[in-house]
Amino acid sequence: MIIEIEKNEYEQVLQQYEPMIHKIIRTLHIYHDYDYYYHEATVALWHAMKEFNEEKGSFTAFAYTSIRGKLLNILKKESRHQNTHLAWMEGLEETLPDTTISIEEQLKEIEYYMENLTKYQKIWLVGYICYGKRLEEIAIECNTTISAVKSWRRGALQNIKKGMENSDEYIK
Repeated sequence: MIIEIEKNEYEQVLQQYEPMIHKIIRTLHIYHDYDYYYHEATVALWHAMKEFNEEKGSFTAFAYTSIRGKLLNILKKESRHQNTHLAWMEGLEETLPDTTISIEEQLKEIEYYMENLTKYQKIWLVGYICYGKRLEEIAIECNTTISAVKSWRRGALQNIKKGMENSDEYIK
C-alpha cells in the first residue's frame, strides 16, 4: 500500500523520529561519514512512511527496522568493498617496482637472474622491474607485438624459475 506523502507531513515525522535515527547510528558505532549515514537513514524513514501498512503493526517498529536494516545493508556493502578492494591494493603495493633505490642498484639485484636470459628476455625484465613499464610500452619501444613481449616474459620467468631451482639444489 503506497501512500502519497506531503512535504510538511514528512518533516513532522522526521522531527519526531530524529532522536531514533541518531540512536540507531550510535548503536551501530558509526563514527565516520556521519552525515552520509544520517541522510541514508532519513531516506529510509521516507520509504518507511511510503510503504507502511497499518494492518501489520505500529509505525515506530516498522520505521526502526527499516532505518536499521538500511544502515546495516550499507555497512555490509562497505565492508565487502573494503575487504575485496583494499586487500587487493595492499597486495599490489608489494608488486610495484621499488622506486626508493636507484636503477643501478636494481640492476645489481637482478643481475644474477639475468645470466641465463636471452637478449629480449633481459629487455622485458629490465623494462618491467627497473622502469615499471607495461607490456604495451615495451612492445612499442622494441617495434614488436604485445604477444612477442608476452613470450619474452613467459620465457624469462621460466628461466628464472629454473635458475632458482638449480641454486636451491646447489645450496643443499
